[in-house]
Amino acid sequence: MKKIINFINSKYYLKFLFYIIIFSLLSIGLFYTDKAIQGSQYNLNLAFSQDFLEDFLIMMIAGIITMVTITFSTIMVVLTLYSGQFSPRTLKDFLQRKVPLNILGYFIGVSAYALITLVISENNNALMYSSMTLFSLILMVISIVLFAYYIHYVSKSVQVNVYIDKMVKEAVEVIEDRQSTIKDDPYIQLERNEEDADKEFNLEYKTAHTGYLIEINKKKLLTYLMENNLSIAVNIPLNEHIYEDDILFKYNTESESFDFDEEMIDECFVIRNESGSFSEYQEKTMKLVEIAVRALSPGTNDPFTAVTCIDQLGFVFMKLSDSYYSLHYHDDEGKERLTIKTLNYDDLLYDHFYQIYLYGKEDLTIISSMLKAFARISSESNYDMKSSLWKFAEYILKDKRIKDLDEFDFREIHVPLRDLSVRCNKYSEYKSLLE
Repeated sequence: MKKIINFINSKYYLKFLFYIIIFSLLSIGLFYTDKAIQGSQYNLNLAFSQDFLEDFLIMMIAGIITMVTITFSTIMVVLTLYSGQFSPRTLKDFLQRKVPLNILGYFIGVSAYALITLVISENNNALMYSSMTLFSLILMVISIVLFAYYIHYVSKSVQVNVYIDKMVKEAVEVIEDRQSTIKDDPYIQLERNEEDADKEFNLEYKTAHTGYLIEINKKKLLTYLMENNLSIAVNIPLNEHIYEDDILFKYNTESESFDFDEEMIDECFVIRNESGSFSEYQEKTMKLVEIAVRALSPGTNDPFTAVTCIDQLGFVFMKLSDSYYSLHYHDDEGKERLTIKTLNYDDLLYDHFYQIYLYGKEDLTIISSMLKAFARISSESNYDMKSSLWKFAEYILKDKRIKDLDEFDFREIHVPLRDLSVRCNKYSEYKSLLE
């Protein structure tokens, strides 16, 4: 069911077709309603003439077409602005939002309603169209209200702070949902015994497919591993792209070799052309990086936006920082069968902060903002993440002689750096950087 909903949401024309069908059925239903109540008190009280209905419908069609034209033109302007000011990746965000698509679909549906009603009234001259005329008036009023709301919505959408806040909120929701799923999974044991920790995975299994590893059917895989007395370690994080003949996992078995059931492996390891839902947080954080880099370019020169993006990256990674480096799944007998790599903290920091550092390393406010973001992340992170944060902080400061900085520059750097060193238990390393 979820796949069907995602397919419908990805096909914009299906939503417009849905509105056309609904409003067409509404027009036909109102026609039969008016036909059934001819001569009633309601019909006599709302005795709209056929000429009035047809004139209003023609005016309504002209007005709706004008609003659709303005709506579509506005969408094009917003997409151009998103691509130029933010990032080409942001185009899909605006197109997938419910408000512009539903409002445009409503206008198209009302146009279909008006056309069908006009045809019906022209072919049935002897009727009084009370309900059809009344609903036409109501739909026109709603159209005007929605058009005014749409203009207000677009004016907010082009504000970079509003767009960034929305992306961050969605990314945090994805991360929290994922973490809740991990905590509620009965097959995961976070503590490893010495036997499992010393286990070696020397044999390799190579995939025959190219694409994104979007899902692992863990329950079916654990059953298969237990039946064949196998243990495997998957070193490819979910939603990472892999190629044919790449190592999908390494395994441990009591025999010298083992022939895997290819169909079972294909069922357990789902590889598709598009990335899965958990990678949505990374798509949004990479958009923050692109916005920050574009803001730091000489043509834009907007360091405040770059600082905002860095702060928001710090908040998102603070939510992510208590995630485990690897997840260990056990079978019903409590024996570790499956290890899945989830995060590589060094890669995560480098992929997101290196380009910002590259374009902003001469601006001490950018360096200071990155150190503040690292300190925020470290407040709720584990030991591995803290080590990675401190190593990357040393990396971005490698070209700075902190003790030789001017008083104001020194204060801008040393305060967040000291805070980070305390949270990461690296105060002695911090002192050596000042020497």
